[in-house]
Amino acid sequence: MRIVLIADGRSIHTLRWAEYFAGRGHEVHLITYDPINRTLPGVTEHVLESFWKNLYLAFIPRQLAIQKLVKTIRPDIIHAHFIAKYGFHIPGLNFRPAIVSAWGDDILILPRKSRLISWYTKKVLNTVDLVYAVSQNIRDHVISDFSIPESKVRYLPFGIDTNLFRPKTDPAPEEQETIRVFSNRGFYPVYDNMTLVRGFALAYQKNPALRLTLKGDGPQEDEVRRLVTDLGLDPCVTFRKRTGYSEVPRDYREADIFITTSVSDGTPVSVLEAMASGLPCIATSVGGIPEWIENGVTGLLVMPGSPEQVADAILSLVQDPILRKRLGDAAKGVIVRNGQWDTLMAQAEKDYLALVETYRQDRP
Repeated sequence: MRIVLIADGRSIHTLRWAEYFAGRGHEVHLITYDPINRTLPGVTEHVLESFWKNLYLAFIPRQLAIQKLVKTIRPDIIHAHFIAKYGFHIPGLNFRPAIVSAWGDDILILPRKSRLISWYTKKVLNTVDLVYAVSQNIRDHVISDFSIPESKVRYLPFGIDTNLFRPKTDPAPEEQETIRVFSNRGFYPVYDNMTLVRGFALAYQKNPALRLTLKGDGPQEDEVRRLVTDLGLDPCVTFRKRTGYSEVPRDYREADIFITTSVSDGTPVSVLEAMASGLPCIATSVGGIPEWIENGVTGLLVMPGSPEQVADAILSLVQDPILRKRLGDAAKGVIVRNGQWDTLMAQAEKDYLALVETYRQDRP
């Protein structure tokens, strides 16, 4: 197949998707505003430069450029990732078959901020042949909020390579000098690091052996750093910049507990990676997270915006190494059964081939 992906070239989800299909011998073209930051063998990149920095002002010139590229490339199928940006180009291309992937905010948040975004999101969903939703929660919202037929919307989470993300081989002793809590969601309002830090501070008051590592970047980093200082946590909190994907598995193996305190979510890949790595996870009960974490069975769920619940969850895991091990093992099992990368991508390839064949038969 000749495949055109319209997506963010900086996103690891885009890169993994493109690499998979290129590795399967397909011709892959990636059209993006945001250039790839590493070499992708077998993937041809087309970067849409624009004089306009504003997404709305740049949209029409980019749309015209994509139309020209599609005519030149003559793909068998087009797949856009994230509706309220790259997916918005689909209706103007007059091309089928087309697929769009809903990642989270493009369904759960952005359409609620603007009637125009909501209207055009529905237009995209009605135009494409298939919608992938990365969580059941997002799938439900696509169907109910935009009146899209159930048969057209498929749940396809981001899969995890369990050969890459695996538990540490040397189990931690039952009595550790320090317990390392880790989060790598980045410093954006949706991830509510303020609640995370306040909750950690409450736990730290009761157990000074705790350590916290916050990894990533984002507009709230300085604000979070100030809060850490104000709470007297500088000696026990480490900030780390985002690194290459190859280093991510090591981050999990160096941690004892993973935590995310987001106020809205799809299916966060970081949670699935942590689960595959055998870590006990603390997460807010939002979006698609409860589809993967059953409270007290495969992790611990807390309410968003509650430092007290965050502290209680951390302390319960710190005080009970057997619970940490049980939750981590159960989490790993969930990923092995339901979140294997190769299995999920084989389904996507099957969908691609079926749609291409359908339109091939219909064309003269």
